[in-house]
Amino acid sequence: TDAAPLVLLALSELMVMLVAGIDLSVGAVAGLTGALAATMMLLGFPWPLALFLALLAATSAGLLQGVVINYLHITDFIATLAGLSIFSSLTLIVTNGEPLNINDNGFNAIGESHILGIPDQVWIAGLMVIVVALFLGLSASGAYLYAIGGNRVAAYRAGIRVRRLRSLAYAFSGFSAGLAGVIFAAQLATADPNAGRGDELPAIAAAVIGGVYLFGGRGTVWGVLLGALLLSTILDGLVLLNISPFYTELVEGVVILLAVMLGYLKKRSTV
Repeated sequence: TDAAPLVLLALSELMVMLVAGIDLSVGAVAGLTGALAATMMLLGFPWPLALFLALLAATSAGLLQGVVINYLHITDFIATLAGLSIFSSLTLIVTNGEPLNINDNGFNAIGESHILGIPDQVWIAGLMVIVVALFLGLSASGAYLYAIGGNRVAAYRAGIRVRRLRSLAYAFSGFSAGLAGVIFAAQLATADPNAGRGDELPAIAAAVIGGVYLFGGRGTVWGVLLGALLLSTILDGLVLLNISPFYTELVEGVVILLAVMLGYLKKRSTV
């Protein structure tokens, strides 16, 4: 179950990396989503409405970044790095820098309940995997995303709405990251102001391990799923072996480097 949020964050990265982008703000968006949902429930909002509005905010945050990138021509790295800083700061403002306890059993059930013996969060992540796989495999828009990542200029000349689809890819990234934030908050029954911080690195690592090409146009949902599960297993193994958490980011960095090198070598061998 610890892998469910990572799968959702890796799906965020998959969608933007397919169109030759990157999203460094996914962890910050996840943290902000949980904080907004908790705040609205504390104000008396029913949990389904609080959940809907928080996810709407997460999707809007992603879409805003997509518009800035594609219509104002700010590079993905700079725009989402700015987003990381802005959304992290908003989370601290919303929570006043303190954890917010969530006492709504309906919301907390997302992180605790089971259906047919399987945790709800696994069902959520699994449903998202299936939806994205169907979208990329069966829809024209899914094929266009691969085309945009493969050659943006050629896609534009072929009549594909490049800027609109790239913006929507970032909107999806925000939504999927928001779902991860909801799971984080429901697992702990608390909106932690530090939730999601630093999770962009393992999300990118999971996508790269799963075979997603950093420069766009290549990658599959199933590869990302396997990458997220593998990375989650590695990180959990470090904990079980009582290895210092100081080594976690070192391992993630080495894994990303090795995955990129292997992908590069594989590409060269096929040329």
